[in-house]
Amino acid sequence: MRLVKTVLAGFLLCSAVLSAQTRYYGAIDLGSKGVKAALYSFVREAEGPDAHVILKNTINTKLVSSMNGKRFTADGIQDAADATHRLLEQMQGESKKRKLADVKYYIVGSSGIAKNENKEELAAAVKKATGVDMDFIDAQSEGYFGLSSTIPRRLRSTAIYIDTGSGNTKLGCVIGGSEVSNFRTAEIPYGSVSGRNAAAKGNPADIRAGIVQLMQDEVRPVYSKQSMDIPCLRNRQSIYWTGGAAWATATMMHPERALAAYVKLTRADLDTFLGRLGDGTWNQKKLAYVFPKGTSKEWENQTRAKAEKERNDVMDVFAAEDLLAGVSIMKTVLDSSNPSATILFARNGGYIYGYAIEKYKEDRDTNSPKGSQ
Repeated sequence: MRLVKTVLAGFLLCSAVLSAQTRYYGAIDLGSKGVKAALYSFVREAEGPDAHVILKNTINTKLVSSMNGKRFTADGIQDAADATHRLLEQMQGESKKRKLADVKYYIVGSSGIAKNENKEELAAAVKKATGVDMDFIDAQSEGYFGLSSTIPRRLRSTAIYIDTGSGNTKLGCVIGGSEVSNFRTAEIPYGSVSGRNAAAKGNPADIRAGIVQLMQDEVRPVYSKQSMDIPCLRNRQSIYWTGGAAWATATMMHPERALAAYVKLTRADLDTFLGRLGDGTWNQKKLAYVFPKGTSKEWENQTRAKAEKERNDVMDVFAAEDLLAGVSIMKTVLDSSNPSATILFARNGGYIYGYAIEKYKEDRDTNSPKGSQ
């Protein structure tokens, strides 16, 4: 089992030899809700390359919330560029403090950002603020990169990947080998934030009722149509789930797994969390820990500290309506396909890592310890 990367990062970085051999990456993801940064390295495990995160941070922006139709406003672009600059400086400062000599920085706009009309203006502003060229990816690439960083290679033929982002939801599965040519993908054009915004537009007096209606009128039909054309999206028993809604669900429902790379979630977990989001108690209850028998006090204390921080982070990033929309999308997918499927939240999965696995494969293979692919 993969352990949370931040727990092991301090031990790994104590070795000067390892630092000299390892390529580090500073990734910045511009999404619909904000800008996310991760300073990390790849470590080879039996299941493939895995990200060991040293530093992670997020800054919410008004890039999407301030849009005029399908165009970013000047204020929104500047806000996103400033946030990107601050996060890059944070990673550069951390790299200097840790004496990481070999760091490759990259900036990517998610598929929810890439589809807008004046993305070139955003890229120019980011380049001016950071000196780093910005790339954009489409929904298919985002889904494949997310899958490749989330689902262990040996399990990809029996699982699907779902990423509930702020702007949209990406779904994917592979048929045959793990190459991109065997990747089948679908997109639901709503995520946590865009779903909330659409619900508010449809029912300004009752956003929660608007979310229910959005699921029935738009999300369910879109998913049903696409999954009939791509049967693996509805027939597999394992679902690997990433994105803010997945993170929040795992954090609130299973805090005892705060130090685990994968958190198993059930249909009951989704229903319970949706109920708490609906009645406003989701951020009022104390976290309930259920530790396995024999768990050491030291591990319990580390877990509680991490879980409480994660809980606070979730509340800093999301409004209840955002999460209600995001988790409702996942529940709608389950209801429309395989309600008994096993759901695994992948804490360290995400397209931003898979992007590097594919784009920087040559130097990753050169700089990483030898191991199975």
